[in-house]
Amino acid sequence: MYPNPRTDGKRKILIGCLILSVSPALMLACNDLRLRFLKNDMANLVRQSIIIICLTFVIIKLMITVFRSNEIRALFDGINEDYEKFNYLPEEYQQLVAETIKKSKSLEKIWLIIMSVTASSYPVLAGVCTLYSMMFSDNPRRFMVHEMEVFYLTTEQKYESPYFEILAIYSIFVVGVVFIEFTGFDGMFSVSVFHVSLKIKIFSLNLKYMFVDATDTPTIKKRIAKFVKDHCEVSRLIGEIQKCFEIWLVGIFVNAILQTGMALSQITTNVNKDINGVYYLFAVATIIHVYLPCYLISDVTYNAAEVANVAYSSSWEMVEDVNIKKCICLIITKAQIPIQFRALGMITFNMEMFVSILQTSYSMYTLLRK
Repeated sequence: MYPNPRTDGKRKILIGCLILSVSPALMLACNDLRLRFLKNDMANLVRQSIIIICLTFVIIKLMITVFRSNEIRALFDGINEDYEKFNYLPEEYQQLVAETIKKSKSLEKIWLIIMSVTASSYPVLAGVCTLYSMMFSDNPRRFMVHEMEVFYLTTEQKYESPYFEILAIYSIFVVGVVFIEFTGFDGMFSVSVFHVSLKIKIFSLNLKYMFVDATDTPTIKKRIAKFVKDHCEVSRLIGEIQKCFEIWLVGIFVNAILQTGMALSQITTNVNKDINGVYYLFAVATIIHVYLPCYLISDVTYNAAEVANVAYSSSWEMVEDVNIKKCICLIITKAQIPIQFRALGMITFNMEMFVSILQTSYSMYTLLRK
């Protein structure tokens, strides 16, 4: 996922090949969706819709990594430069940096485990059901990784060799692509937002000690100018993140509503009971998938709002210069304006939106159950 300029050409070719390799699975799912619609098979129609939305989202993210490669590269180059500067900060600042890195790594590991379990549940469950049926059932049958109709093959033929094995291998490959994309691209957003929170905490710490060991007005004014510069850099960084990931954020919003409602509907259906268990994991993973950006962005908003309290507690009243006191008032006023992440200027991500998504998803679930 990392836009390395030295391998930019190879990377674009590889991403193009991945898109082409996933497209047949999307076509098969769309064809199956069409057949389910003609048969008025609502349960399987919803099941295929879940896969179609997932694969479409994967293709969109792959395309974003190509079309936004320059912006993403600039974003991560800036983060790398910041971490080089952090190496020369005092010990208290170093602790903030180490804590942020630890949290970022922990979150990546948790999300990696969740996606590993969710993605592997499809082939693992299909394999277990097939083995159990072969060993203990009077009428043994094979289970596909994802049940769907296949072009030019009858229902009986797709379970025969070598078609069944080819479809199984291809399905596992598609699952692997989905796993890589949902961990790699989404991880880039987490790293970026964690970095915003870190920069806010660092200039808040600068603000806390702004009047310490500073008896002359010029030194204090230089520190205020440095704070304003750092604050502007954070605003610019937030703008860059929104530009790189705004389409992805909209996709998460739509994906969470549709996928959660459909997964809950699939769990409670009486069709395909043997494989419906995977949708428990799917629903949980989808909810966590939208919860994480909402939580991380809310953390940025909280840290930015805390700047006002830090500024008010920074012993500014001990300074006699009126202009400096006015600057502190402006800093407090500016900090009281909430920092928000907007996708395409319409969708604001925060914990309130997360609750709203869950409510809408449940409404969709009740609608599908009728």
